[in-house]
Amino acid sequence: MNCDEARSLLSGLFDDELDRALRVEVQAHLETCAFCSEALDDMRRVGEAIRGAAPAFTAPEHLRDNVRFALRGSQVLERQVQERKKRASRWKSWGALAAGIVIVAALGSAPFLVNARNQQRALGEEIVSAHQRALAGREMDVISTDRHTVKPWFNGKLPFSPPVADHGAEGFPLEGGRLDYISGQPVAALVYRRRLHRIDVFVRPAEGEMPPARFDRYGFHEISWKRGDFAFTCVSDLDAAELTAFAELLKRG
Repeated sequence: MNCDEARSLLSGLFDDELDRALRVEVQAHLETCAFCSEALDDMRRVGEAIRGAAPAFTAPEHLRDNVRFALRGSQVLERQVQERKKRASRWKSWGALAAGIVIVAALGSAPFLVNARNQQRALGEEIVSAHQRALAGREMDVISTDRHTVKPWFNGKLPFSPPVADHGAEGFPLEGGRLDYISGQPVAALVYRRRLHRIDVFVRPAEGEMPPARFDRYGFHEISWKRGDFAFTCVSDLDAAELTAFAELLKRG
């Protein structure tokens, strides 16, 4: 990384807006470049001067959640618009397939499970995408290894109370959780870790469409099941065998 590239990223580093890879690369450059290091120090001095002169106000505790929910709501609406466009395109391309199905049915065959499988796969892909977005920058809203802290955090944010378990003793420690959206509905996303691998467990009411029991996409493994009143989906780039072992722990409650 040269000085021009580093200086264009200094404000992002100062505001903690860079992803991990870029942050490490810029910091490595700063260790060898006194000019760029001085530029970053200037930013810090200006920031301290502004903070020292500006009046301070305490925002209400609920403001952060309100802003996050509003932003996520707009993201959900955008995803819904994009999904409608995709569905319209899919229906056009499936026109010939639908005509073929009608002909086959008239001859006595009934392959009517095609659309259901496609819906399940689309849901599986949506959940993988939600996991990828979290890895890109918004992994957790509440950070805690204590399930008695994580579970109450969802109170008032969801129309249900998700079950939260800690399996740190088995090598899958709880790290926190966040509010996410699947098919336009709010869900609980519980965050666990296995060594350097992050595992998201999406919890939602059991009614409605389910993704495939097992689904792989873009190097991520996904396992889904129902238990009691809830549907669970865990997704990670963790080895499939280890993710299966973790899912078995969750299935036992």
